[in-house]
Amino acid sequence: MQLLVFDLRGTLAHFRRPDTTATHASYPVITRTALRGLLGSILGLAEFSGESWAGIQLLAPVRTVLQELSLLGKGFLTSGPAMNRPTSIELVVNPAYRIYYHGDYQEELMARIREGRSHYHTYLGSAFALTFPRFVGSWEVPEVELTPGMTYRCRTVLPTHVVQGLVMPPGDSKLQVGRIGGVHYHYLGGRRFRGAVHLVYEVQGQPISFVPTASPAEPKVRFAQLGDEVVCLW
Repeated sequence: MQLLVFDLRGTLAHFRRPDTTATHASYPVITRTALRGLLGSILGLAEFSGESWAGIQLLAPVRTVLQELSLLGKGFLTSGPAMNRPTSIELVVNPAYRIYYHGDYQEELMARIREGRSHYHTYLGSAFALTFPRFVGSWEVPEVELTPGMTYRCRTVLPTHVVQGLVMPPGDSKLQVGRIGGVHYHYLGGRRFRGAVHLVYEVQGQPISFVPTASPAEPKVRFAQLGDEVVCLW
């Protein structure tokens, strides 16, 4: 399996949770739909489609702050576009992610990211959170089928439906595993979505040791071997 590997860094990110209204809470990591929107921006696509597998690794600890912003011109109820609406927004501070990508647009994406070219601007969830993808490499790695009951170390965020159990290293109290629920899976256009996925991640960006489920995982995932760790693509 050929993997395109690149980094996304920024000073701020905001991946809004759809179930928050008055206060705009954020997911701590880039979402599946936001990442595919970013890839579509690089390519200049109106909609990103086709076979696409991606894994997300945290390169920096998750830190968030709550900031009040003035959403001037957004409109509120019948107030019109001149309404100045102070809104509390949760922001991810100094986000950094490594992306592992395998899919239909691999060669074109690799060429554009390596040369620093993008059709549209790229951002981390919101237009005020600009980012510029940095090419890391293109790696040929083996795809692996995980054996139920065995323990694996995974360096990327994991969908919960592939995890039978987490394995905490004895005596290591620094690991902090977080859970993200209800992340949109498919973007249908027109602010409409279908399906959801739940995720687990290590807050400091360290690998997670886990035992995979025995039953076939839906939505489907793929695993690639990188040294003594695996990368989960979904």
